Amino acid sequence: MKKWIIIFSILFLVVISVSIFIYFNSRNPLETDIEKAVARAKEESSIESIDETSYYNSSKSYIVIRGKNAEEENIIVWVPKKSGEIVEKKWANGITEKQAINKLKDEKQPKEILSVHLGLESVGPVWEITYLDDKEHLNYFYLLFENGEWWRKIENL
Repeated sequence: MKKWIIIFSILFLVVISVSIFIYFNSRNPLETDIEKAVARAKEESSIESIDETSYYNSSKSYIVIRGKNAEEENIIVWVPKKSGEIVEKKWANGITEKQAINKLKDEKQPKEILSVHLGLESVGPVWEITYLDDKEHLNYFYLLFENGEWWRKIENL
């Protein structure tokens, strides 16, 4: 009986170790992409300090960087994952995440908001709101960052 417990314990430790190894190796390319995007943003935009980074994937992929410029103004920089121009906007020149959510709640009655992300589309910076409706359908709403107008809706998925 002790033999089986020892064998099981060793197998359990091996599985945990391999899982941890796989997890960190799978995260490495993402972290490398963020490091490259931050370096490029500091070189090609006015961003000085970084507060937060996130990903946005649509027809093109972007790394979205929130931070501050030399004047301590909050700014957002969209860095394309591949080639392309960086887009920079001041946080004060757009609507906030809370305003975007309130706009959604004013027009729809979401059962559950799954995510809210800043992204970049052909029309410019957008808020992407993903939510479930009362019938558990997945919905995407896109608001223009600069004025909060609806740009696109993908409903009932």
